[in-house]
Amino acid sequence: MTKLLLRVLAMALVPVCAFAVDGQVLINMATVAAAGGFPYKITQAGSYKLSGNLTVPDGDTTAIVIAHDHVIIDLNGFSIIGPVDCSGGFPCTGIGSQNGFGIAAGSDSPVQSYFNITIRNGTIQGMGHDGIHLLGDSILLEDLHVRNNGLSGIVVRSPGPISSTSNVILNHNTVQKNSSYGIKTYAGLITDNTVADSGFQGISVQVGGATVARNLVLRSFSAGLGLAGTVSYFGNTLVDNNSGGAQVFGGINLGQNLCSNVVCPGAQF
Repeated sequence: MTKLLLRVLAMALVPVCAFAVDGQVLINMATVAAAGGFPYKITQAGSYKLSGNLTVPDGDTTAIVIAHDHVIIDLNGFSIIGPVDCSGGFPCTGIGSQNGFGIAAGSDSPVQSYFNITIRNGTIQGMGHDGIHLLGDSILLEDLHVRNNGLSGIVVRSPGPISSTSNVILNHNTVQKNSSYGIKTYAGLITDNTVADSGFQGISVQVGGATVARNLVLRSFSAGLGLAGTVSYFGNTLVDNNSGGAQVFGGINLGQNLCSNVVCPGAQF
């Protein structure tokens, strides 16, 4: 009986904010503090959901680190916010030593990557390094606003030397005013994104076996699309990238791409 009472008491002491009614783990400033502060580290498979904004203090602080396979993060309309501001141009202000990410997973040394990660439905802005930087495969990023970050907006890649991360989908994201790449992947399906005002290329796909379709890319400092040789692209609108020069580097043009006010050269049909 005593053991039973102790178990009931322990369960009663679990903070009511720790879990949503559907079993999702809730993340907010209070749960981050209770877990020891930033970065909030995810070490178990499961579904996680923001229940409030997360605000990091400087450009060297990472908000969330994913350290397990099979993780879903629903930002739930909330934001991960840092102090970096790129509105005055590049380099951005408030970047510190550029060590902080909005959401990060995996590492080059030791080599570590993660499988089956989904992030959706919210804003990441003002990080010292990248808004999202994931080393892994089977990744879905959708309905995100990623802006004003000290390096790139979204990076999805494999650890170590360049190799394929083909099971990647980036869909319906807006990516703006990031100091380096807007979106950088090593392969995948990149569709229906809006990418603007990137400090380098708007969308870069650095390994073949990918498709880039129906994106709007505006005012990148370099090309709107920088693609490995066997990456296909179609239906994209590319305006005022590369100071009016070449809008696309590389790739296979499958048609219906608009480069500023003319059809992009090299269409296959």
